[in-house]
Amino acid sequence: MTDVERTVVFLDLTRFTALTDIHGDETAADIIDRFVAAVQTEVDGRGRLVKTLGDGVLLDISDPAVAIEVADRINHRLHRETGMPEVTGGITTGTVIERGRDILGTTVNLAARLADLAPAGELRTTEQAARAAASAGWRVEPLGPTDIRGFHESISIFAVRLCHPEDCTTDPVCGMRLTPGDDTPQIDHDGVARWFCSAPCLERFRSAPGRYLA
Repeated sequence: MTDVERTVVFLDLTRFTALTDIHGDETAADIIDRFVAAVQTEVDGRGRLVKTLGDGVLLDISDPAVAIEVADRINHRLHRETGMPEVTGGITTGTVIERGRDILGTTVNLAARLADLAPAGELRTTEQAARAAASAGWRVEPLGPTDIRGFHESISIFAVRLCHPEDCTTDPVCGMRLTPGDDTPQIDHDGVARWFCSAPCLERFRSAPGRYLA
């Protein structure tokens, strides 16, 4: 086992369980294959794909600036494809334990927890990655000390937006990224337009909007 400092990136597909339930296993498997292919292409030469985790990936990157670049490139590659959900993620830098090709430790656990907190089209990061993102011209918002499940003390985290809201229209039920048109299912909820990939997603939202906006 080797103890080294690395930048750890968790990236996940938004609302993948709901997407699978609505669109079926074959569509979900195809989306995962395209997601992993995009990750492998963009991480090559910049870091490594440690492992896939269902609808997510764990990446081992040398430093936070490169991690931000990789996340950006993956996001842009997925935006060029149709029928893909938005990506969320968590990035943190710190000591990890290398065990074979795997990495373990508090830094890895924190990156996973940050990914759980991120909404569609955003990252949650610690300070090093936030500074790198700001230097690259990204929109960064400090969220202050935050209680993270499993960690005794609050941790200062930052929101990094992968794309602007007008570029991140997503179905709130299944997470599918949309380009709204005249025939796209839509309703106004609390004064906000909500768009859906299909009538079934619209009906699910209509029956329990609070479930999907939590």
